Order: sequence, then C-alpha cells, then structure tokens
Amino acid sequence: MEIDITKYLPVAAAILSATLGYIFGIRTKKNERLVQFTQENVKEVFSPMYHEMKRIIENPLIPKNRELMLDTFFERYLVNNTPVYKLGNLELLDTFYELSEKYRHFKLSRDEDIWKEVWWDFENNLFCKVKEGYRNSTNLLYSEFTWEQYTQTKPYWMKFYLESMKFLFETAKGLNIVSLLLVYFSGCFKIFRLGLFPSDFWLFSLLILVLSIVVTLILIPFNMQYITLTSNSKQSFFRRVVKKAAPKILTKWDNFLINKDYNDVPKMYKKRFLEDK
Repeated sequence: MEIDITKYLPVAAAILSATLGYIFGIRTKKNERLVQFTQENVKEVFSPMYHEMKRIIENPLIPKNRELMLDTFFERYLVNNTPVYKLGNLELLDTFYELSEKYRHFKLSRDEDIWKEVWWDFENNLFCKVKEGYRNSTNLLYSEFTWEQYTQTKPYWMKFYLESMKFLFETAKGLNIVSLLLVYFSGCFKIFRLGLFPSDFWLFSLLILVLSIVVTLILIPFNMQYITLTSNSKQSFFRRVVKKAAPKILTKWDNFLINKDYNDVPKMYKKRFLEDK
C-alpha cells in the first residue's frame, strides 16, 4: 500500500512544531525555576541532612553519643526557622515528622521496642529517601557538568561538531516520542472511526517513527562521549553494555589492562592489645 507522504506533511509538521515548541519553549522557564529551587534545597537541606545522617549511621558510636547526635539532628530540623520544607517532597516530610514524633515518645518512655522502631525507620526509611533525593537533585544540577568541561577544552571546530551531534541526537530522541504519540493517537482514531485523521495517517506516523529510531541508532556512536559523560552510572555506557552482554570478556580485558602494583602501598598498622609505650 503506497502512502502519499506530501499530503500528510502539513499535519505532521503542525503537530511536530507544536510539540517541540512546548518542549523547548514553554518548559524553559519551569526548568530554570526548578534548577534554582534545587540549588537551594541541596545546599540548605539535602546535603547537610544526608551527611549528618550518614555520620550517625556509619560511625561506631557508643549508645550515649549516638543518642546525643540524634537529639541534635531532630532539634536542628524542628526549630521555628527550619529549612526542612525545602526538601520539596510531602512524602519525605511526612516520614521525617512521623519519625520525630516517634523519637519524642522514645525519649519519654525509654522503651527498647520503640527505640528499635526508631532506629530502623531512621536508617532504612528516612535515610534512604534523603539519599535518593540528594542524588537526584545533585544529578539534576550537574548532569552535564562533566560534558561541559570536556567540550570547553576542545578547539572551536571540535566543540561545534560535538554540540551539533548532541543537538541532533536529542532532537531525534524527541522526535521518537512525538512519532510514538502520533502512531498511538492516529491508530486509536482509526480503530474507533473518529475520522480526525486520514485513514492511512497511522501508516505515515509509523513510517516516521521507524525512520526516527533508525536515525537515533545511527547517531549513538557519534554521541558515545556525550552519553558516557552525562550518565548517572559510575561506569561508561560501553562498559555497561559489555558487562551485561559478556561479563567474562570484560573481566579478562580488565585483568589484561590493569596491573595492580602493591609495592608502594604503606605497611598496615598492626594494632596490639597491649601497646608498647
């Protein structure tokens, strides 16, 4: 079945321009506000709270000192001018306030069962949520930080090439979403015979989707550095793919390349029960 692409181009262009206009235009101001708020909550709440909780959990403290640190923690974030609201997450705020109330009951009752519940919630509930929020906020602020550092050190012609490849890659990914939506809605309208689109418009949308996916796959090798530097993972995109597909080969490759030399490692301190004076 032949598809007359020319008669669908105006409709597709209108939908595409409206969608991309929303993505790159209207959301720009919202993103700027989001970045501003995220900078504030990382600096004033997430980072201090996360590192204080991490210190309480990981340090081998005696019970008295641990409880004193918990006292300080809750007192700091329950004062009148507390910045805890900048966490910006009602679920996380509810978790914090519920735990603070439970800790207050423990301080009054000195009940060991309540203490066990308090500590479990502190370590496995509140801390996990604060850690997740801290990582997400930090990633939002610095997701392209390494990439920008990388491009700024390159000559202008290389910088132009890298930024052009990035723009094409991101545009292709956006086009994938738009095309998928076109296929979905045109297919639904065809099934329910609503007649909003021409009868074979969904075939045209499917064709555009296939072409955009092919273009995206072609652009991946040209954007490997961008994908790697903007990834959340500690490992590169290539290493994650190889590790999943052929982990044994990756292990052999690492053993071949990495030669661990322990000659320069300082001697370990051999602690004795009775130290020599």
